[in-house]
Amino acid sequence: MKRSTEPGAMGFFRAALNWHGLTGRGGFALSVLPVAGLMAAQTQVPPLSLAGAVLALLSALAILLFWGHARRRLRAMGWSGAWMWALVVPLLSLLLVLVMLVRRPHPEAAPGPFSPAGRALVWALVAVVASRALWAPFIIPTGSMSPTLQPGDYVLATRSLAAPRRGDVVVFRHPVNGYDFLKRVIGLPGDTVQMRDGQVILNGTPVPQVAAPDWTEPNRATASGTRPRCVTPVVAGAPCIKRAATETLPGGPAYTVLEVGPMATDFTAAMTVPAGFAFVLGDNRDNSLDSRIAQSAGGVGLVPLAAVAGRVRLVLYSQEGREGRVLRMVE
Repeated sequence: MKRSTEPGAMGFFRAALNWHGLTGRGGFALSVLPVAGLMAAQTQVPPLSLAGAVLALLSALAILLFWGHARRRLRAMGWSGAWMWALVVPLLSLLLVLVMLVRRPHPEAAPGPFSPAGRALVWALVAVVASRALWAPFIIPTGSMSPTLQPGDYVLATRSLAAPRRGDVVVFRHPVNGYDFLKRVIGLPGDTVQMRDGQVILNGTPVPQVAAPDWTEPNRATASGTRPRCVTPVVAGAPCIKRAATETLPGGPAYTVLEVGPMATDFTAAMTVPAGFAFVLGDNRDNSLDSRIAQSAGGVGLVPLAAVAGRVRLVLYSQEGREGRVLRMVE
């Protein structure tokens, strides 16, 4: 069986890019290890952090090496390159990798071409994984940002390359508990923010709100186990009604906010946002733990700008099957 005769790491890398050659069990096992290690590391790193971006680029390189050696390994076993498609199928891919690790080479295996379709598949996978350096997916677990982001929404966020602006819906890591939160930026450093009877007072001026039709959602538990607050108590399964208004920040976007009635968080003291921080709110004002509530009380408090990882751009689809939640841009 013909294999790369170049010594060390350089021979391993060159062989992975020579897709018409042959790879033995040892070389294939070596190509699997980086993929497995990087997949495990990605579960421990915030996806939109600098470390997450580096891991995404390293993962793209590892996948390129793995797929090159996988095609060579299949040829060494005497199997068709069509089996490459099985490597993108969950569970089946794991079974196939195990077979490729233990199966002996075919005695008549010979080098051959890598089909254009196979090359396109490999480079498409590499491009998608590498692009994760700039974006990451998130699933919305609660209704704190409804109606902009609703429970079950599968959204895409892009990595922060600049400071957030007023009105941006951002993802950040909670300074205390380490969970990812998604809220809307209302106040930037130097701004004075206050809540007065449920209305935002920004730098001494009320942020205008225009009444909108009531918003209705099912009164059912979200994936996190929470239920929405409604204007009037309703039984499970019945519609939950909230009052809606269109709010417009100065120089920023217009978006819909919800409220159900008088709450303690409708009134706050005026607060000047210090340098390096942002004041954030949920659009579902009576169902949101945000900057109105101190971290010591379970809220978010002021958010360090350094903790803002990215901006939410797009709702891909709703995992709960909610209508109108496919390829929806985020205001």
